[in-house]
Amino acid sequence: MIGPTDNRVQTICTWRRKNEPTQHAEHIINSWDRWQFSFSDHVETHHGNKFLYEAINGQSLKKSLELRLSESENFTRLVEPVDRSQAADNCFEVATENAILTATNLFDSRPPKFGHGTLVQQFFGIVVPSNCLREKLVHPRLMDFTLPQQFDGALAFTYILPLTAETVLIEATIFARTKVPYEALRSMAIEWLVTNAGGEFNGDMVLYEESGCLPMGNVVPLFPGHPIGLASGSARPCSGYALSGLQRQLSGLSHENGYSSVTCSPYSKLSAWMDRIFLRVLNREPQIGLSIFAAMTHGLTGDRFAGFMTDNFNAVDALRLIATLPKYPFIDAVLKNDI
Repeated sequence: MIGPTDNRVQTICTWRRKNEPTQHAEHIINSWDRWQFSFSDHVETHHGNKFLYEAINGQSLKKSLELRLSESENFTRLVEPVDRSQAADNCFEVATENAILTATNLFDSRPPKFGHGTLVQQFFGIVVPSNCLREKLVHPRLMDFTLPQQFDGALAFTYILPLTAETVLIEATIFARTKVPYEALRSMAIEWLVTNAGGEFNGDMVLYEESGCLPMGNVVPLFPGHPIGLASGSARPCSGYALSGLQRQLSGLSHENGYSSVTCSPYSKLSAWMDRIFLRVLNREPQIGLSIFAAMTHGLTGDRFAGFMTDNFNAVDALRLIATLPKYPFIDAVLKNDI
C-alpha cells in the first residue's frame, strides 16, 4: 500500500436494511429510522420500516482497515507520495521519491477525471455544538431548501446531520456543472447557522470542518492498473453515495468476477438508465432539481425512497417513482439524448 496517510475527518453516510448486519458497527456515529426534507413552505418526513440511515466515522474506519491489513505478513506500507505509475512487461511499476516497485496487479484509488457532462456534487461541512441551534434536531435533514438559491446554474441545499446529542453537522452542497470556491460553500453553511442559531453565532463554535467533491456521472481513470473507489464508478451517479457501491465491487473481487468487478459499475441496468435520464434533466437546468426532489419526497414512502437510493428497487418501484415526477422534462430528456 503506497501513499500518504489520509487523516482527513470524513463522515460517510448510507442506508442499510434493518435486518442486515453491519460490517462497521464500531465506527457508526449514529443511525436513524426517520429523515426529513425541508422546503420553503413545508417539511416532508420519511419513516423507514425496512431501512436505517447511518453516519459512519470514515477516519476511524480507514484507520481500522489499515491496521487490519498491517497484521498480514504480506502487507507493506509506504507513506511516500507516488511520483508516477506505468504498465510494464507483465507488471506495473510504481515510483516514489526513494523507490521503484513492481507488482503483478495494481489497484489505484487516486481521484479520476470527471467525464463529459458529469455534474459535480461539491460540499463543505461545519460541525458545531448542537446547543447553538434554536431547534433541537433529532432526525437528519437530507435536503434543506430554505435558503435562497445563490449559485448560477446550480442546485444548492443544506444538509443537516445531528451526529451526536452534543454535535451537529451543517453541510452546504451544490449539484452543478462546475465547481465553485469552497469558501462560497462555507459562507452558505455559516448563513444557515446564523439563520438558525439560538444566539449570536461566532467562529469559535466551529469544532471541525470537512469538504469534498463527488462525480454525478461518468468518470475517466487517469492511471494504469485497476481503478478502485470513485475512479471505478463506486459513487451512485444520481446521488454521490459510494459506500454500498464499493462494497459490491469488493464482494465481486473476492467471490465472483475477479478484477473485472472492480472496474465496472456496481449498479443495476435499471438504476443506470434512470440515473442517466435524471442527470440529463438536471444537467440542462440544475435548479429544476428542487421541484423534482419536492415531488419525489412527497410521492414516495421512506422505504421506497431509500430503496431507490441504494439500488434496491424493481420495475414496479421505478414506475411508482416516475409517476411522482414532473413529466415534460423527463419525456424531453428521453427523446433528446444530447448529453
